[in-house]
Amino acid sequence: MFTSIDEIGAASIERSAVAIGKFDGVHLGHQAILDRLRGVAKTEGLDSVVFTFRENPLSLLRPERCPAPLMSPAQREAALAEAGVDICLMVPFDERLSSVPAEAFVRDILVGRMGTRHVIVGPDFRFGHRGTGDVALLRRMGAELGFTVEEVSFVVDDDLGRVSSTRVREAIGQGDIELATRMLGRPVALRGEVVRGDARGRELGFPTANLGGDIEGFVPVDGVYAGWATVGGVRRMAAISVGSNPTFTPEAQSRVEAFLLDYSGDLYGSQITIEFVHRIRGTYTFSGVEALVERMHEDVRETRALLDGGNLRDEC
Repeated sequence: MFTSIDEIGAASIERSAVAIGKFDGVHLGHQAILDRLRGVAKTEGLDSVVFTFRENPLSLLRPERCPAPLMSPAQREAALAEAGVDICLMVPFDERLSSVPAEAFVRDILVGRMGTRHVIVGPDFRFGHRGTGDVALLRRMGAELGFTVEEVSFVVDDDLGRVSSTRVREAIGQGDIELATRMLGRPVALRGEVVRGDARGRELGFPTANLGGDIEGFVPVDGVYAGWATVGGVRRMAAISVGSNPTFTPEAQSRVEAFLLDYSGDLYGSQITIEFVHRIRGTYTFSGVEALVERMHEDVRETRALLDGGNLRDEC
């Protein structure tokens, strides 16, 4: 992966097909673009290249309108690599890049540094200083400089409707994990380091792995979820809680913690990936510890039933 335009010399990428965009979430719509990119690259004997940004351009241009990202840059890089892209160019969207005129971006970067022969963009694509560049400009310059331009429409699924990062974000924010998963084509996932919590779960018989530090991914709305936790390459069923504990600490900051089924051990300091499968319930205040523990047992039973083919059993 290249992390700055300066890393690319004229000989680094000689001839390429390039897809340009934010690729936040790398959802089914993005995957359709990537499929087309790989197809063109293979047919024409080109490198398949994704040109994207480390942060959403709105974080610089209109920070008050910038949504939270669905994925961290590292998660996006991994998803793009998994999609079979030859080269990922993920650059900071900073004052320097935002001030590059549209014509200079095409001539100096796309053609001069990346040897572009084919460009794929989404609908309503804009680029260059103050967004003055558009698909029409790309086509005019392509005719002059020797590359072709392809505009890919939004993906509209018969069942899902239009697939977009905004809709994925809304679904996760509403706890509709199944819809978000279908639009993403893979589970909604968070990644982070296991840190020490208040140990209340351990005291109640449900020791949890608490995510801390910089959590990668878009955190779902508060609630209890069935899902999976992967640590050290091992994937286990998990009952996942997002939110504060309103029974004990109603004013506490929201957090993410996972109870790994059929596991005992020390996970502190480990990297953990949590995948969400189904939202079991919202969060609410219980009358006391006994009622809370009873509900936690039920959460675990539901988690096992959802993930283990309906294998219900008592959890002790």
